[in-house]
Amino acid sequence: MKTYLRITFVFILVVLLLVFSERHFLKRYLSYSGDPLTIPLSWYDPVENVSGQKDDDLQIATNNTHTISRIALNRASAFAKSESALSLIVIHQGVIQHEEYWENENRSVRFNPQSMSKTVLAMLTGIAISEGHIESVNDEIGKYIMEWKEDNRGKITIRQALQMSAGLEQMAQSLELSIFNRAVRHHLGTNFDEMALELKQVDPPGTKYEYNNEVTNILGIVIERATRMRYAEYLSSRIWKPLGLDDASMYLDREGGSVMKSCCILSRPYDWAKLGLLFLNEGVHKEKEIIPSDWIKEMIISSPSSDYYGYQVWLGSSYIPLKPMRLIYDKDDEPPLYLTDDMITFVGFGGQRVWISPKNELVIVYATKKWSNAWNEAKLPNMILQSLQ
Repeated sequence: MKTYLRITFVFILVVLLLVFSERHFLKRYLSYSGDPLTIPLSWYDPVENVSGQKDDDLQIATNNTHTISRIALNRASAFAKSESALSLIVIHQGVIQHEEYWENENRSVRFNPQSMSKTVLAMLTGIAISEGHIESVNDEIGKYIMEWKEDNRGKITIRQALQMSAGLEQMAQSLELSIFNRAVRHHLGTNFDEMALELKQVDPPGTKYEYNNEVTNILGIVIERATRMRYAEYLSSRIWKPLGLDDASMYLDREGGSVMKSCCILSRPYDWAKLGLLFLNEGVHKEKEIIPSDWIKEMIISSPSSDYYGYQVWLGSSYIPLKPMRLIYDKDDEPPLYLTDDMITFVGFGGQRVWISPKNELVIVYATKKWSNAWNEAKLPNMILQSLQ
């Protein structure tokens, strides 16, 4: 009997220890709706602050100074509203032509830009290179991640990782919301960096394009180790404050742990309008270079394995082949083409977008917290582009 009680006590103790050590995972898992687009931002807990220095300094067009017709802007607004948008911002020649919010929100509203955050990470990579923290985009990752130094994975270059051709396995093997799904345990869990570093090599680096969230997380680890700064701190000091953005936040795997670097800079649509304009202006804000102009130009060179992808940013007029997006494309539409051949796109899950056309001096931000009814990738920007031709 004593032996039985002792075994029962040990078993209960082990269970309690596991529950305590995984409390953040269990809290997230039990409160998770299964849809990263529609969960409230309060679900992301704990978070790390990305300090800003808010300066909402973008000029706003008046009735007499619009350079885009009101007819086109009204059509774009009606379409955005019909597709359950949270916000639509249109900038032309550096001036806000249209700024609108739905769901009784205003400029202060925050949303989850999802993987648009990847493009910001690529910007940070260029800054780290310009400051000498990273020697070159051709450096092997093993130079910065000691765990991979004597490993074949350490031979992946920063360039290959930026171009999504690292050849690493996918964390997600299915979309099943199960505690046994490795991707679920990673995204909701307490070991963001450790689990990313466990990924295996499945293809030779540089031979195959394959979009992989964890490759971006690996790049984030490289930035942290090269700069010896926390990712949110480096982001704050190099982009968020210099650009005059409002405070944002990134979610942590645990208190004092690591932020998720491949997505989810919880922030305002207005801040993404300023980020898009910074990109359009080749890294310059108020005559000060925040991101090296040559780096911005390098980011939009298509990779050898994909003509529609540069450094963590989408290029050109091609259909954007993100697997989850097939759920919201109209199956009767042809693959959409933009009415310009220079479209640059920050892309986030569920329809988060920043469209940039340097040729047309155009930036469009589309933010949402709900699924679209029947999404067409090019329809909204084409409404605006058509009025400029």
